[in-house]
Order: sequence, then C-alpha cells, then structure tokens
Amino acid sequence: MSKTIKAISALFIALFLAAGALTTPAHAANKDNTLTVTELPAQVRLIPGESITLSLSTNATTGYTWDTKVSGAKKSVKVYQGVYSAPASTGMVGVPGQTSWQITAKNVGKAVVTVTTTAPGGGTSNVGKLTVIVMAP
Repeated sequence: MSKTIKAISALFIALFLAAGALTTPAHAANKDNTLTVTELPAQVRLIPGESITLSLSTNATTGYTWDTKVSGAKKSVKVYQGVYSAPASTGMVGVPGQTSWQITAKNVGKAVVTVTTTAPGGGTSNVGKLTVIVMAP
C-alpha cells in the first residue's frame, strides 16, 4: 500500500511541476519586475519591450555631471534622461544620492551604453560601459 501511495504522490508532484512549466513565463506575466544595474562594466540580455534601470551613485554637491552615449546598434535601445534622487536624510553633509536611467530594448541588436562623468572644470573621464544585447522574442 505504501508503494502505491508513493507512486501516486510522485505522479501528482510530476503533474504539478509540469503544469507550472506550461504557464506563462514570469517576465511575460509580470512586467513590473525591474533589473537594476549598479556597477559597470556590465552586460544584460533583453527582448524588445523589456526595460532595466541603470543606477549609479551621484554626489550632486561636487559639481560632477553624468553623460550617456549609445554606440553599436543604436536603434536597439532607448536611453531616457537620467534622474537624480537625493539621499535619505542622514544629517551628514556630502552623502551621495543616485542618478538612474531607464533603458528600454527596442529592436534586435547589440548596443553599448557608455557612461562618462564631466568634472566641474570640464575634464571628462570614462566611467564604464553597459552592453545591452537585445534578442528576438
């Protein structure tokens, strides 16, 4: 009798797992999931319509500014203007906040988003690169 119960239990578990495999993938069912990249260099793979957030530490009190440039298959991604978020009130002076850019996959291709800083005096230094590979759905 216990072998029969174990066999039936195993069958129900297998059917349950198979039913889960046949449901809509998580990325298609829930578009609210957001991948946030916080360190460069990095690489991500997306399908058209998916978005990520690139978020980097920013200290607005220093006068440095961020700039993004897309190279490669430029039409594969859309990079929206960066938005600065002030740090939580800590009572400390000079605490950095975050600058975040939304990047949306548009067309199949490989684009490189280069992020640079510009010093208050005008000197530019290369900060890092985010490679975005947009794949066919």
